Amino acid sequence: MAEDDADRKEFDWDLHVLVPSIGVSRTIRVTSNESVGAVMIKLATKLGDADWSDYALWWPDKQIWLNKPRQTLYAYGIMSNAKLEFTTVHRYIVIEFPDKHRYQMRTNFGIMNFFAVAEICREMNIRHPEELSLMRSPMDKEGYVKLTGFHKKGRKPSGTREGTPSRHESDNLSVDSGDILSTTPPGSPATQRKRRYPALALSPAQRAQQDPGPSRSHTHMGEAAEGSFFSEKLHRTLAERCHINGLWLDSSKTLYEQDVKEHDVLYLRFKYFSFMDIDPRLDEFRIIQMYEQAKWAILTEEVDCTEEEAYTFAALQFQVKLAHASIPSSMPVATTTDSSVTDIDQALNSLQVQLGQVDTAPSESPALQLTGYIKFTRPTRLTFRSAKRYFFLLKGTALSYYKDEEGYTTGEPPMQRFNLTGAEAIPDIDVAKKRFAMNIMLPSSDETGEIRLLFDSGDEYSSWAAGCRMTMKGKALAKQGYEQELSSLRAFVAMQNKADGGAATTGDHEELKPEDLVSPRLLKKKKPKEIARQILEAHASMLNLSVQDAKLQYIRNWQALQDFGIQYFLVKIGRSKKEELLGIAYNRLILIDLHTREHKKTWRYSAMRSWNVNWESKQLRIDHEDEKLLFQCLSADLKIVHEFIGANIWLSLRSENEPLDVAMFVKLTGGVTNNLSGWGSETMTRFLAT
Repeated sequence: MAEDDADRKEFDWDLHVLVPSIGVSRTIRVTSNESVGAVMIKLATKLGDADWSDYALWWPDKQIWLNKPRQTLYAYGIMSNAKLEFTTVHRYIVIEFPDKHRYQMRTNFGIMNFFAVAEICREMNIRHPEELSLMRSPMDKEGYVKLTGFHKKGRKPSGTREGTPSRHESDNLSVDSGDILSTTPPGSPATQRKRRYPALALSPAQRAQQDPGPSRSHTHMGEAAEGSFFSEKLHRTLAERCHINGLWLDSSKTLYEQDVKEHDVLYLRFKYFSFMDIDPRLDEFRIIQMYEQAKWAILTEEVDCTEEEAYTFAALQFQVKLAHASIPSSMPVATTTDSSVTDIDQALNSLQVQLGQVDTAPSESPALQLTGYIKFTRPTRLTFRSAKRYFFLLKGTALSYYKDEEGYTTGEPPMQRFNLTGAEAIPDIDVAKKRFAMNIMLPSSDETGEIRLLFDSGDEYSSWAAGCRMTMKGKALAKQGYEQELSSLRAFVAMQNKADGGAATTGDHEELKPEDLVSPRLLKKKKPKEIARQILEAHASMLNLSVQDAKLQYIRNWQALQDFGIQYFLVKIGRSKKEELLGIAYNRLILIDLHTREHKKTWRYSAMRSWNVNWESKQLRIDHEDEKLLFQCLSADLKIVHEFIGANIWLSLRSENEPLDVAMFVKLTGGVTNNLSGWGSETMTRFLAT
């Protein structure tokens, strides 16, 4: 072994390196045991006086960055026939946010996409960046313009690609030329700086800490043109929606590894819908993006809702518009005359709640319980049994029922007790038919895992649903948290309750345009005047909502929809040739019939034993407690499906007060662990420190 090392020391050879930014190629003499950092210093010396601090070595044949400066060429497997590129790590791309606004942002192409998104979110003050990801344009993936239904809109001029701006668009990308290292030749006066060749032995992550200068620059480019991909009001089929999920970028690979080019248009979207800790004081920009993504999901029928729910969403959207227009242009949003005192009081109250230091007087006791008569039924194979009336008790995290109130007061054991921790509530409300019901999906795989509760009024439904929602999160009933849930549900029920009359006389009715507030299919089904009347009736109970309150209520209603957060994929199960839909939600997998849209089977993550991928046959196998599922994905790369399942499980394990385990995320999603070493380890350290 020592002899082999000695032979490697003595043998030197020519390494060919291309520098694309200045269009030159250089040949340098190297040895196999020379480190990557030493090679970069040698190359920079040969190239001449310039600032090369943002440059690194890229191996095009292997599609990898040489991201470990201390590792040798031999360890990477680089021989004399290899051709490398000495290119910039930071480049400008165009990011479109859910609110249609586009920003030109200087982004690190050398770190995994997960960290690149975190840097973008940090720049824009968006908390919990792990819930978002980047998606490429359908123009950048062959065949996806048609597969995603984007061809239904007006065609763009031939030769123009959405991901690559035309000459006119490029002229509008106005940024300081001194900051664009990737497009300015290193020898120009704009980039003449003090020469520090030893800094090339450091990684770009370390160099960014030493000289953070332009690494946090972005330029607002205004709103996207009408008809952009996510703001086009197209009714897409389920198959087309499945192919949209094929556009997500791999979270564990770098942008450069995924063939993202400079000035490409990428879409930043909420990818996972386990939203944590929505705080109106801290999340103003985050709430705006959530609201916009929810709004377009409703308008494009990405999430199904009833006509009554559609009118409620339209009324909330209309209230956002009215409340926003009523704010004087000279008065900033979300400000008060004594903001410092208000912020301090709110922060102290928030800290008290987090520490559990609430008033423990008898009237404010954190221990609550709910009792009362409710109609109860269970499902049979085809439908539900007839409902019977029982006396129910909700205490702690358990829901129990007795034959009557006397059985409860005399201390008899309950007829049955259900632990609601980890369960899921599906509302079934129809105000016109006076139906206030709730289906509870218990964390069990047998048929007793579903129960149905029927209530006599909206208030009764709100009281019990608020308590059940708290216990399902593993929280015991406490007055403060319960009252927040209760007020939210009462507002939701009240907004669906139509006013008896007079709402259509509101003075702002001339500003209401139904075509902006409802989906195209509803516009075809109903006359505009009828739609406007229904919206105004629903709007009668929302007149006092502020802009942010209306947006938050819109988000809550969106979260309450039955199909909220489900991502669809076309799959083939086992050896079957039949195409079916696989729905991936934050807590379960759902097998859906492609034609009838009937839910055929549900598998909960809590009952999943393991899952693994055969990358050769492109099949994913899931071992459930009662069966095994084997399928291949037809509408997206199997890695995307793998990432959705692993990331949803990973997000369910995170805690508000603990740092994120990024290494576990990469492991669960089948990611590229190599990108966690080298620059990745330094980036992860900085990410966890913030």
